[in-house]
Amino acid sequence: MIDLLIVGGGIVGSWLAYRAAERGMSVAMCDLSHRPGDATSGRNSGVLHAGIYYKPESLKAIHCIRGYALTLEYLQKNNVPHTVCGKLITTGQQRGDEAEARLQALLENARSIGARDLSVIRNVEKHYPGVKGESALLSPHTGVCDAAAYLRSVQNRAQQAGAFWLIGRKLVALENQADGVRAILQDDEGRQEEVVCARAVNAAGLYCDEVAAMVGLGGYEIVPVRGEYYRLNKPHPVNMLVYPLPDPNSTALGVHYTFHPGGDAYAGPNAVSAESKEDYRITQSARDFAASLSHILDGYTEADLGPGYAGLRPRLRIDGQDYRDFYIHRQDNCIHLLGIESPGLTSAASLSETVLNQL
Repeated sequence: MIDLLIVGGGIVGSWLAYRAAERGMSVAMCDLSHRPGDATSGRNSGVLHAGIYYKPESLKAIHCIRGYALTLEYLQKNNVPHTVCGKLITTGQQRGDEAEARLQALLENARSIGARDLSVIRNVEKHYPGVKGESALLSPHTGVCDAAAYLRSVQNRAQQAGAFWLIGRKLVALENQADGVRAILQDDEGRQEEVVCARAVNAAGLYCDEVAAMVGLGGYEIVPVRGEYYRLNKPHPVNMLVYPLPDPNSTALGVHYTFHPGGDAYAGPNAVSAESKEDYRITQSARDFAASLSHILDGYTEADLGPGYAGLRPRLRIDGQDYRDFYIHRQDNCIHLLGIESPGLTSAASLSETVLNQL
């Protein structure tokens, strides 16, 4: 019997494997992909969120603030490409008292969470040429990292600490028993193997609801929401992330300007319903993306955009109702991590601390 089986090798599962193995636990991680983490963890903006949007005392708020500090420390120590570039959340083409009130409410919310050194910029274009808006919220500590390099680094650290990777294995059965957990894994050729462990953690991302159902947990549903990105043929001189003021009637943050540490710049993501948990198409037009980007930035036309990539967010529903926070469910010898979407990349180091303490 091993100490811990982790289902899902994305950034949260990899951090947990790393922490548990360093503690001296015998750890196995299984993932149905031959490149664990190539779904949600490897297909996002790579943003290091400083804590702006989340409800005070929510798990997202708590783990974003704590996770940011832990992640930045890890990136610096392990030479993972990243930059603390700052972020502007601008009113863009939205004008008047209502937009100003929403920006002020966002500032107060962020401060209540624990975001640091925030300020409001007036006459935005005067200070940041090419950025539209009467006002903007400046978050100087927001950054970006190479998400793929970060994930590989944590995975390598976990393996060096002794965690064992079972890749290309799909979990087909999971059973809580009196003295532990029994799992059945199946490879691409249909061969099966049994893993018996003292504890199991469900960090399966898009498939966490299916894993939970294997041990009798009903009422949880993951609805995949696709975020599409278009690559820009040139970076913007502002050299910061630029977001629109969020629409209060939407759960998405809106198409924004972002870039990777290597220099590639992108517009996105949008938020559209995916047809499946493997639906990585790009369906919205470059014209639509250019129009959305023009609400916050000058300098881009449709001709400047080319198809980039798409990612999927594991949006959680509980008993048919949308649930907007992370959800951690302890069940006998299993812990289930459900609805770990943004800011999951920033929060992973903190979430893994909490789960390890529960174990």
